[in-house]
Amino acid sequence: MTLTSERRRVGVFGGTFDPIHRGHVDVAEECAVALDLDPVLMIPSNLPPHRDPPQASAEDRLAMVRLAVEGHDRLVASDIEVRRGGVSYSVDTIRALAAEHPDAALTLLLGWDAAAEFKDWHGADEIRRLARVAVFNRAATPSPPGIALESLGLPADAIRLEVDSPPVSSTSVRQMLADQGAGTGDLPPAVAAYINMHNLYRE
Repeated sequence: MTLTSERRRVGVFGGTFDPIHRGHVDVAEECAVALDLDPVLMIPSNLPPHRDPPQASAEDRLAMVRLAVEGHDRLVASDIEVRRGGVSYSVDTIRALAAEHPDAALTLLLGWDAAAEFKDWHGADEIRRLARVAVFNRAATPSPPGIALESLGLPADAIRLEVDSPPVSSTSVRQMLADQGAGTGDLPPAVAAYINMHNLYRE
């Protein structure tokens, strides 16, 4: 992907994406529209630092993200963390994107579950310096009323977004695939076809 010299608002949407589902895509689209982001980089982690290893390989998860964003003009799959290898820390990704695209205004998109742990993140101070942060609600994690974003260690200019977050999670999708051995309507059709073709999440 090449960013023009014009300053652009670029969203950074990271995740394990094990697998990516329609909730990820719908929320990313809503964030793109609400914040006028173009593109939103959909970045599968290589190895997430704070959870069990993914069931699918990094290569499979990246392939599924590429399939999921087809037809979504503002969403772009990025291999920056898979290509870098090792444990995927957001600060390394934000630092690399800021250096590679100094004329881009970066916005890190976080669900409430991730935002609640932000103050303990590796390199949180550098993330605050290099990127704006926007926090969106998730169906499983409603926006807590009355909580100031700064109290979570987020920057003073952090943005709170209310989006239509579908009640779906990668965990629920994996469970359905393991139980039924078939695709689910919570997956983009091309992703469901990839999972079936490669026999993923069957155990």
